[in-house]
Amino acid sequence: MKSKKPESGKTGYWKKIAKCGDKIIQITKCMMPTLGRHEKREKKQIPTSEKKKRQNLRRCAENLFYLLLANFFPGDFFIAFTYPAGTVQSSEQGKEIFKKFIRLYTAYCRKNGYKPDYIYNTEVGKRGAVHHHAVLHRHVLMKIDGNEIDDLQVIEQLWRSVSGGSVQYGHRLWKNYDWYGLAVYMTDRTKGGEQPDTHVKGERRYNAAHGMNRPEITYERVDADRWYSPRAPKGWFVDKDSIRSGADELTGGNFIKYIIRRE
Repeated sequence: MKSKKPESGKTGYWKKIAKCGDKIIQITKCMMPTLGRHEKREKKQIPTSEKKKRQNLRRCAENLFYLLLANFFPGDFFIAFTYPAGTVQSSEQGKEIFKKFIRLYTAYCRKNGYKPDYIYNTEVGKRGAVHHHAVLHRHVLMKIDGNEIDDLQVIEQLWRSVSGGSVQYGHRLWKNYDWYGLAVYMTDRTKGGEQPDTHVKGERRYNAAHGMNRPEITYERVDADRWYSPRAPKGWFVDKDSIRSGADELTGGNFIKYIIRRE
């Protein structure tokens, strides 16, 4: 259950703990805008709409990142679903078609005893082509001469049956669990400012299956004006590839984020 975020104080820093299942925790430490006990607090500034928009996008990406950590595994699929040229003219039409695919995919998973987890979005590319991205579990169907045969072909057949399109399989989720960049990619329609923003206000940036594991998020206030290098308790280790740090655009407070994993 997500705990209530505490009110800001004058000194110290906040520690955010996002427990994503039993083996992965992301820790965020963020300084308050006024770092020293005796420093005069600066006047509160109203953020610009553009800054606020970027902050909301980061929060959305972070929530998706936690959801990925809590439900998926290295080796799972990240797939792009496309249509034959000129067959789908709007994202609304595409969403309805993809819902049909999701129903077929869910039925396939349940029939075979798989948990039907999924996360997907709908986008419009640079040339106006509607397409979808999805994260799905990779299920190994059999092994032949040491080679694993998975269900990518099944997924492609289900998609072709409702759309006539194809899948562009590019990646499997990488082993270090540093999937934040993927979460940003799936939530930012502009792809870092390279494309027009087709996001409609109030619209979900991604859709997720019901019944997925949710992260447990808690907050702690630490009465200190600095933190030490990331450490992990006994039986855990710090994933060095996951360490990110900088300054918050709205508050000006320094932050550090990193993942610890159970050995």
